[in-house]
Amino acid sequence: MRFDLKKPCKDCPFIKGSCTNTTLAEGRLEGIVDDIRNGMSFTCHKTLDNESSKQQHCAGAMVFLEKENRPNQMMRIAERVGMYDHTKLDMNVDIVDEL
Repeated sequence: MRFDLKKPCKDCPFIKGSCTNTTLAEGRLEGIVDDIRNGMSFTCHKTLDNESSKQQHCAGAMVFLEKENRPNQMMRIAERVGMYDHTKLDMNVDIVDEL
């Protein structure tokens, strides 16, 4: 998995009011948040069809966790080995909160 994305896509489930955010099954986003808070990665839906080495971690999920000051283990490892730089994330996006 790669950590190259710097800004969530317009239909990211972590963007308030995005088409994906508003059509997720009830409780699905909360389940995703529980998973990423517990160390799981979350693949960007636009890269799911790529081979695994080219799939990207969801930028919206990374922004969400960074705003909570709780990067998960995969993010911390990726940063230590130079695959991720939290300072390059666009933190000015309208991300969901209070989950």
